[in-house]
Amino acid sequence: MSKFSFFLRRFHSLIAVVPLGLFIFVHFMLNSAIFLGSDAYVTMMGFMRGFPFVQVLELLLIAIPIIFHGIYGIYIVYLAKNNVLQYKYYRNFAFYLQRITAIILVAFIIWHVYTLRFADANLAVMLHSPLIFVLYVIGVLAAIYHFTNGLFTFCITWGICVGDRAQKIFAICATLLFIVMSLWAVAILLSLALA
Repeated sequence: MSKFSFFLRRFHSLIAVVPLGLFIFVHFMLNSAIFLGSDAYVTMMGFMRGFPFVQVLELLLIAIPIIFHGIYGIYIVYLAKNNVLQYKYYRNFAFYLQRITAIILVAFIIWHVYTLRFADANLAVMLHSPLIFVLYVIGVLAAIYHFTNGLFTFCITWGICVGDRAQKIFAICATLLFIVMSLWAVAILLSLALA
């Protein structure tokens, strides 16, 4: 692996955690306003859309990192040597699932951004359709898995989790984070669908 390739992979990993990881949590918090009722949710979304320089912040802190992460991630998927049927280890399966969720996420993010940002659709109205609801659940769960598993591999790659014991503990933490975030996300989607 060349130094440039090594740098790109590290940068790809880093922007997945900062700023994209931060964005995921902010996105969760904003959408959690639905738990306070439809009016609170509409007020929160209106506040965010009216936030000073919101388009510049979205472009610099969200759009450009997502586009880079997505394009380079698809390149990594293309290069990946998947052998999940040959070596049936948990981490090998997690590696394979990380690549599958990457492909799902590219399609989901394009659809999500197009419908809500450019077509100006109403997510709560869209979620009344059982098909749209199921597609959103799949997309959101793919995003959460991709993030939590990516967080685990980030900690290994960057030398935060060194050794088998630390990796096992953090694998459990990443799995618990996946479960909590998944339940939280599905609750948000259900609340929006029923609003």
